[in-house]
Amino acid sequence: MEQNQASQDNVFVDLLMKATEKELDLASVEVNFPIPGQGAKSDVLFNAIGVFTSKGVEDTTVQDLLDAANVSRRTFYKYFKNKVEVLESIYEIAAGLLMARFKAVKKESASLSDFVVSCVELFFDYHANLGPLIRMMTEEALRAGSPLAPHRASLQEQMVKLFDDRYFEEEGVRLDPKVYYSLIWMMESASINILTNTEATQEVVNSFKAVMSAISARAMASNPERWDALPRLPVLEPA
Repeated sequence: MEQNQASQDNVFVDLLMKATEKELDLASVEVNFPIPGQGAKSDVLFNAIGVFTSKGVEDTTVQDLLDAANVSRRTFYKYFKNKVEVLESIYEIAAGLLMARFKAVKKESASLSDFVVSCVELFFDYHANLGPLIRMMTEEALRAGSPLAPHRASLQEQMVKLFDDRYFEEEGVRLDPKVYYSLIWMMESASINILTNTEATQEVVNSFKAVMSAISARAMASNPERWDALPRLPVLEPA
């Protein structure tokens, strides 16, 4: 049983590497992405991802993390006080990687609607590629009293500022921050629904992206006359 569990953990780690392979150069500079072989701390962080994802936060023990990373207890406590600190570090890294991608889009986007749609697509692609990890961390961050809750709040605050700055660049005014928070909460809820109630196929992810892209672009468009150029709200085919 333990061997089978370790095998599943390794499979997920391999998938994570493939999902982030094209971003590792950026990630290693911007957010210090933990690549195996860089040192004991990176080994603990990277291998802990599969353990937390498969066993859950409550059932994961420090010994599980030691076994996965093949490090001694003394080495572990040199970098972390407990398993929660490991989880917090993973969340901060994942959040930093997502924000690095958003910032890159902000520089490249030709218009506000392009920026919004690109961010929505990145958000859902990110959650789809790293589904088990994102689901575990999101559910934990939403739990009352969770140590991840402040990190979730910080990430959302950074996203709101980024959206607000881009809106101000184009429109010259600032929206009520609740506009941005509402869009973020909708995306977060949609993501949890995808990962919890569907098989999270690319077709399903694309359908949610289409809905959220259209809603978000319209929420951020101050001039209704521009709506013809925005993504259309998806309609159902006639029966």
